[in-house]
Amino acid sequence: MNATELKTKEYFETRRIPLTKISESAQMTPDFEGEEILVEVKEVKPEEKEGLHKDSTYNAIKNNLKNAAKKFSSYDVRHKKRHTVVIFSDDIITDDIYSVWTGEWSPKNRERIFRGGMVLSRSHRAQIDAVVWFKKISDREPKHVWRVSEDVDKFFVNKH
Repeated sequence: MNATELKTKEYFETRRIPLTKISESAQMTPDFEGEEILVEVKEVKPEEKEGLHKDSTYNAIKNNLKNAAKKFSSYDVRHKKRHTVVIFSDDIITDDIYSVWTGEWSPKNRERIFRGGMVLSRSHRAQIDAVVWFKKISDREPKHVWRVSEDVDKFFVNKH
């Protein structure tokens, strides 16, 4: 396991949510599986350039989330578990992920909308129940958690 995967496993285990590393295979698979959760770990680096817009930050986020959604849909076809993407990046800010997710600039500027090519598609968003962002591997808690419903909160609240 790499450093971001080790940190992710540790983070969930401190919440008494044991995760098992999923073996790499020809099939697209997420990184971890728990009793009620699947987790894909991504390290977002804006220099990952591929997409319709010149801003590599948004392209990197979008491409990583799209890739995670494909892994979730391939591995858990009926979407029985909660699909969570854990992102590590000190090159992004809170509004970056929000913008790719919703198509809005930020929660404060909802009237400003991005072009369609910068936004994660509805079918890909349907495969992701939560996005957890850590700025640094040394962070004890995520900087922000985006989730589709409150029932996902149980994975992010200490259960001590």
